[in-house]
Amino acid sequence: MELIIEIPEKYVISQSPEKFIKLLKLNTAIDMYKNGLLSVRAAIEFIGKIDRYEFLYECQQRGIEHQTYENNEELKTEVAMLDKELS
Repeated sequence: MELIIEIPEKYVISQSPEKFIKLLKLNTAIDMYKNGLLSVRAAIEFIGKIDRYEFLYECQQRGIEHQTYENNEELKTEVAMLDKELS
């Protein structure tokens, strides 16, 4: 899917459009990850051209903890809740 977003040039002038797009995608993926809408794997796919360690490092720099689950039941409950919310 392609989205077109208009951003005033004065906010992009200090960097290349490619770097700005990567930053927008990174920040969006981190926010979605923080809110439980993306897994690490999905966030990496969303951003593109980033590895798991770089993504987790960027999360750490923003104070976002790596999400873990105590057991499979906790994970299944979380997945069911997200599935219900996204339906």
